[in-house]
Amino acid sequence: MSSRKRGRTGAQPSRSPATTAKAPAGGAQPTATKPAPKPAAKPRRAMPAGAEAVRAERQERLARRVEISPALAIAGDSGQGRGIILSAWIGTAVFIVTTLAAAAVPSARIVAVLVDLALLLAGSGLYLLGWGVAAGRSRESQISLWNLILLEDAAPNRVRAHLLGATAVQVLVAGATCWITAALAFGWLVPMWGVAHCELWGARYGVFAAREPSPTRGQKGSRGRRR
Repeated sequence: MSSRKRGRTGAQPSRSPATTAKAPAGGAQPTATKPAPKPAAKPRRAMPAGAEAVRAERQERLARRVEISPALAIAGDSGQGRGIILSAWIGTAVFIVTTLAAAAVPSARIVAVLVDLALLLAGSGLYLLGWGVAAGRSRESQISLWNLILLEDAAPNRVRAHLLGATAVQVLVAGATCWITAALAFGWLVPMWGVAHCELWGARYGVFAAREPSPTRGQKGSRGRRR
């Protein structure tokens, strides 16, 4: 019995778990996986021919404005349109004197009303005259109402200061005295005098870009066939 127990209780060989991984067949080393390539960016759509033509036309207009700017200094030094500037300030001075007199003396209010109406009618006539001159020049120049009346990019700063300043004075005097009596409310008609002088100066002496020649009938027909 003792020998059997000894045989059963004898030391058994220990089994250790495998610590090394199986190598791939042929002795090849494992390769690292490469990241998936990023999708290529979509190509931009080509601009149509019409959009390219519009962009080129805008660049040409911008270049022409830059070329016109030096001419404004020459126009300012020449002193053109002194009579128009002087007329604008004379009408403004008459309006100020009659308005102040009417505010102080009630009997002079009828005179102020007549002066206001006269400046309105004269200003309307000058406005129509300037409109006709501008219409004649528009055949060769590109004229807009913004440049014609406010004289932006069309007149030197000296001229703009005089004409727009006279108009601003008329507006200020009318706004400061219109509450005194109904007769002085006619002063709101007087700024037409200043606006008309601005337009007349721009129509006669303003600097504008040259108008592009219109396409001929043959060019229009070819454009229609391409479309």
